[in-house]
Amino acid sequence: MYLMNKLSIDIGGVDLPWLSNQSIANTVILILITLIGRFLLIRMIKGTGETLSDARRRWISIIQNTTILFAALGLIFIWSPQLSTFALSLTAFVIALVVATKEYILCLVGAIYRATSNPFSLGDWIEIQGLRGEVLTEGILTTKLQELGSGSSRFQFTGRILTLPNSLLLTQTVFNEEFRKYALHHKFKVTVESGIDAAQIAETVLPLLQSRDEKSDKLAEKNWQKSRKSSQMTLPSRDPNIAIETNDAGKICFIMTVFCTPQDAAEIEALVTNKILSAVTKVPE
Repeated sequence: MYLMNKLSIDIGGVDLPWLSNQSIANTVILILITLIGRFLLIRMIKGTGETLSDARRRWISIIQNTTILFAALGLIFIWSPQLSTFALSLTAFVIALVVATKEYILCLVGAIYRATSNPFSLGDWIEIQGLRGEVLTEGILTTKLQELGSGSSRFQFTGRILTLPNSLLLTQTVFNEEFRKYALHHKFKVTVESGIDAAQIAETVLPLLQSRDEKSDKLAEKNWQKSRKSSQMTLPSRDPNIAIETNDAGKICFIMTVFCTPQDAAEIEALVTNKILSAVTKVPE
């Protein structure tokens, strides 16, 4: 019986009287009055003549338009309370929907930002919020990375897949390591005790700061030239370099910089580190 007296929609916890018997009845009465009145007035103007004068045609047109306007105003008057309540309920529903799907909306906006600003492309090495990897896919909601390791394995894949929400692109800085994927200025430090001939050791290990083979060296040179042209700026020299300094504890620090491929970086670092430690152990007490 309740459904016969009143049909309602509950949106966002608000009871919405969408359809009621009173409104339906008033609508039906309005339509009947409009149609009957329109029919009688037009029939009266037409009369019994077979042809219509221009004046009568004009009056018929006025009546047709007037009755349509009268019906529209009447419907607005009848349904205005329901429409206003429906508008408020619809607003509450839209707000609740936005709150519930906020993360999805931010991910969509992040995808739009990525497409318009182009901070990276498929295959690039990137770092975002401390997470590094090669871009595998660029989705509407997420971006997938093939994770790169850290420390001595920072140029090697871990085998894990990282799925990052695109909303991170709106709040976090994206570091693009596209150039470092093929060649990079690899910098590392070896710290030893004082009391050694640091200059002689540096001279010994300097020849080791280079690519392991000619093919790798040519690849590094090619990417260095490519990066220099694309950036249109002066890049650091490709020549290996060793800086010697002391830390707060008085120990000697060898800071090496070598331009090489990522595949050679870990090998060169290990080779040079072992060479320095071996040279230090040979120094007499």
